[in-house]
Amino acid sequence: MFEYDYKQHVPRFILNDKNGYALARAIAAGLQKLNDIIEEGVFCVIDSGSMPEWRLDEMAWETNCIYDYSASVETKRKLIEKALPLYRLYGTPQAIYEYFSSYYDSVQILENWDYGGEPYHFKILVENEKFQNAETWNVDAIKKTKNVRSVLDGFLIGYSANLKVSASGEVLARIEYPLTGTGYRAGELP
Repeated sequence: MFEYDYKQHVPRFILNDKNGYALARAIAAGLQKLNDIIEEGVFCVIDSGSMPEWRLDEMAWETNCIYDYSASVETKRKLIEKALPLYRLYGTPQAIYEYFSSYYDSVQILENWDYGGEPYHFKILVENEKFQNAETWNVDAIKKTKNVRSVLDGFLIGYSANLKVSASGEVLARIEYPLTGTGYRAGELP
C-alpha cells in the first residue's frame, strides 16, 4: 500500500541520537508490518480467487447469498463472486440461470409458453451428474431467486450423450425414448 518514511515524521534531533534513531526505525518497521497485514486482509476480502475456504464460508454468511457449504471450493468461489452483483436480478429468470450455471454444466429455463403451461409457471432443466443429490440447495436457490408470483412446475436433472450411428443402405436400428406420461420427459416424476 504505502512505504512509511520515518524521517518525515520524526524531528532531526531525535534521529541524531542513537536511541532515538533506533526507536524511530522500530516504529517504522512496526507500522510497515501493520500495513502489510492490513493490505493482505483487504485483498482477501476483495479477491475471492485467493480466499481460503473458511473465508468463503464467512463471506456467504455475511452476504446472505445462496450458498452450499458442502460444494467444492471452485463452486464456492463462483457463488461468492456472483452474490453481490446478482442481488439486483432477483425475481428474474436470469438470476436463476446465473446461480444454477455456477453449479451445473448446462441450465435451461423453460417459460410457460415454451411448454404450454399456465401463466407465471416455469420449469428448470439442468445437466450434471456430480450434483444430483443437492435438493436442499436447489429448493433454497429457487425460492430466493424466483419471482414471488412464479410457480415452479418441474426441476429436471438430466444427462446428455452423443450417439453416433453409421450405416449404409437399409435401416439398421431405431431408437425410441420412453416417456413417463403426456408432457413429461424421460426420468421426470409426474
